[in-house]
Amino acid sequence: MRRLVPAGAAGLVTVLVAALLLGRSAYPVLGLVDPGELVQLGLPLLRVLTAGAAAVVLGALVHGLVVAPGTGGPSASVRVVASGAAWAWAALAAGTAVFTVADVSGGFVAPGPDLVVGMVVRAAPIGWLACAIGAAVVAVWVREARTWSSTLGAGVLAGVALLGPVMTGHAIDGVGKDLGTPAVALHVIAATVWLGTVGALLVAPASPARSGTVSTMCAVVTVASGVLASAVLVPSWGELATAYGVLVLLAAAVTVVGLGVLVRRRVGGSRRVVLLELTLLAVVTGLSVAMTRAVPPVQAPFHTTPTEAVLGFGIPDPPTLGRLLGDWRPDVWFLVLVAVLVVGYARWLRRVDGWPRARAFSWFAGCALLVVATSSGIGRYADALFSVHVAEHMLVSIVVPVLLVLGGPVSLARRALPEQGDARDRLEAVLDAPLLRFLTHPAVAAVVMVGSPFAFYLTPLFSLLQPLGWLMPAISAWFLTAGYLFFWVLVGVDPTPGQKLPHVARLAVLIASMPFHALFGVILLAADTPVAQTPSTLAADGGGGQVFVTDFYSRLRLPWAPDLLADQHLAALLSWGMGDLPLVGVLVILLVQWHRAGLAEDRAARDLLAARR
Repeated sequence: MRRLVPAGAAGLVTVLVAALLLGRSAYPVLGLVDPGELVQLGLPLLRVLTAGAAAVVLGALVHGLVVAPGTGGPSASVRVVASGAAWAWAALAAGTAVFTVADVSGGFVAPGPDLVVGMVVRAAPIGWLACAIGAAVVAVWVREARTWSSTLGAGVLAGVALLGPVMTGHAIDGVGKDLGTPAVALHVIAATVWLGTVGALLVAPASPARSGTVSTMCAVVTVASGVLASAVLVPSWGELATAYGVLVLLAAAVTVVGLGVLVRRRVGGSRRVVLLELTLLAVVTGLSVAMTRAVPPVQAPFHTTPTEAVLGFGIPDPPTLGRLLGDWRPDVWFLVLVAVLVVGYARWLRRVDGWPRARAFSWFAGCALLVVATSSGIGRYADALFSVHVAEHMLVSIVVPVLLVLGGPVSLARRALPEQGDARDRLEAVLDAPLLRFLTHPAVAAVVMVGSPFAFYLTPLFSLLQPLGWLMPAISAWFLTAGYLFFWVLVGVDPTPGQKLPHVARLAVLIASMPFHALFGVILLAADTPVAQTPSTLAADGGGGQVFVTDFYSRLRLPWAPDLLADQHLAALLSWGMGDLPLVGVLVILLVQWHRAGLAEDRAARDLLAARR
């Protein structure tokens, strides 16, 4: 671990110098009281140390998951390092939450009720507390991880914990925040994994080829997401002359040098090259933390419409069929997901001969429809109209999953991947994971699929989460996952991890689930108050504790917006029709599969009888 000290020192020195040069310039712009030099300098130093601890955790986990050969899970030494670093990460994140409260309160708050209130009424401290809790769970989890799939779960949780401060930071404010928030999130995750993977090379044996591949992929995502985030947060060339813009340029320049060093390492670099790459990444980390001490130009006071302030973009005109299909606004999260799904499936498809074209068409059609549902005008207007929001979720939870499960990605992967290889073993480890077996149990999959709309829309959950716009892609991902698991059990061409239901049982499950979509629509239609009422105690700015409203849609102030109750009645009809009609199609697909299975059994029986003769 001593080999990591020079790089850590470089990151600390970078952020300290930047903080000294920035001084107190951001506080008057944000309307905050200067908290003093201890907070002014201590907070960025804590954030760099926190980022370093997170990088050690993710570096150790990625080393055990991808870089190291085999699927036996991380070694005991790797688990000890990751667990210890995760505890340090949790402690540093908790300390950062305290310093963040002091930063926005004009100084340290004495332990007691005032400190608790300061932590829960503002978004930024909550983000750091969530990060600390997630890191603590990772520390316990990874210490007991004995399998590859369990380690994967710890890695996913560590990545989610990283997002707490991101989702409550400067990226969630201003015009374009719907693009800036996912861009910064992807940037932070990729850069942290890159930093951690390079650091792991100095302290643990690893395959240079695998480590180089992971670093290259992280570098590509880091650069691409950084460009998008910079374009959102620094919207004009002239604003590159601001303090924030200068930091962006410096980070970009050091990153370019780091890319050159990465290329040198991949073609046969020494340990000194690895150390240089790690040091450069640590400097970039310090500059990135320093950016949080400056005000992004996009947040500088200027005129915006209420819709732009809440959603990050404007919706000046009412929806029409042309606007729903043509007024595109990219959803970064789902575009990245679809890119991964398309590229992965296409690579496997090239390795397999004789794969049914209908399956490939179904998969790519599902991916295309997912893009349309989330990034076309449907996705754009879904943030402003409850009816379009429900229509989007019907597409994402029913139509898209049906097309995807008919594509047979697991069967394709099993045919494409070598039987004797880590990739195939890791696929089987995921499919054999107890959690996946539980989720693909027919009863569980049906309850999650049928119950999600009721739990989300007919309880205060929707009105509580709706003002947190960055959570909406996560909600859509939940519906997509629930639909995929449900239809995988019913009509998926891939074998499920558990025992496959006979066709008659699958038919019974499908028919039993169909009335619930109609019931959900009837409840929405019969309601005399909108379900999208936000409690008056919730801050509409996502937790900043400043602006309070009684209804999220009212805050958009759309001059063309329909009556909320009338729009909810339209949502009820859309839910009913877009829920039941696709299920009728699923019923037909299931009956066809049943018929084909019967024909196959008959042929097998005739062949057996012929062989016996």
